[in-house]
Amino acid sequence: MTEKTVIQVEGLVKHYGEVTALDGVSFSVKEGEIFGLLGPNGAGKTTLMEILCCLRRFDEGNATVLAFDLIKDSRKVRGSIGFCPQETLLYDLLSVRENFAFAASLYSLDSKKFKERVEFSSKFLGVGEFLNRKVKELSGGMKRRANLAVSIVHDPPVVILDEPTVGFDPNVKREFWELIQDLKNYEKTVLISTHDMFEADELCDRVAIMDKGKIVALDKPDILKETLGGETSIRIKTKEAPKKAVSLLKEYKCIMRDDEIQVFVKNPWRIVPEVSNKLISHGVLTEKIEVVEPTLEDVFIKLTGRRLTEE
Repeated sequence: MTEKTVIQVEGLVKHYGEVTALDGVSFSVKEGEIFGLLGPNGAGKTTLMEILCCLRRFDEGNATVLAFDLIKDSRKVRGSIGFCPQETLLYDLLSVRENFAFAASLYSLDSKKFKERVEFSSKFLGVGEFLNRKVKELSGGMKRRANLAVSIVHDPPVVILDEPTVGFDPNVKREFWELIQDLKNYEKTVLISTHDMFEADELCDRVAIMDKGKIVALDKPDILKETLGGETSIRIKTKEAPKKAVSLLKEYKCIMRDDEIQVFVKNPWRIVPEVSNKLISHGVLTEKIEVVEPTLEDVFIKLTGRRLTEE
């Protein structure tokens, strides 16, 4: 069975004066997929999302959402998308329920459908406990959940999330990851932008790595790491005698980097006990010995020569 294409982007170009924000961007998103745009600030992620939501015009190229053209069918596109930007969509002086009602009126939801969507958001997004509280009284995590709930009040098939967990502490971030993964279980297609490599790895079926307005790589996270991230290594930190340790491990490909020894082998998990026993038997004690697999940041560094977090 052929997978349905929900978002199709072909050669998108966007200029801001002399600055090129998007430089020939092309990709497609399949139905039911969580698709990630991974890149640093200024890579063009937000511009791309705003274009797909019909909030910004592009200069060249073509794009469709559910086969609706962004220019000719902009109203249908907007009705098919739930867009949750970094900034809150909510009115601080209104309650969460009142914000729901306002958003529902924009999509002409009747009272029955409105009630269903409030009940859904109360259960699925956990907003029921603060439905009647004013937005200004909510914590950051509560606001973000309510923000997502309001953005999908019309039950759209496509959800677009721009840096949805930026500024969250790790526990709240993981909670929100679960909510995003649940969107897929409710048959939503999700496009997410992030500069967090762990978020992209954890959530996304496929990832497009963006840099300076271009997509420099696109595939499943595991394939990107395997083909572009470099070798898996065993990293060892000894209490003393690191040069002796390197000499003992000369049968392997290893290097000394800072105060760690990195050993590159094809089957690191199998080799770890062998390496550890050899060092111990020759009186070299270790503070740390661990297997480190390549990350999406390693992929980004390989492609651009910079870290994701660099400006």
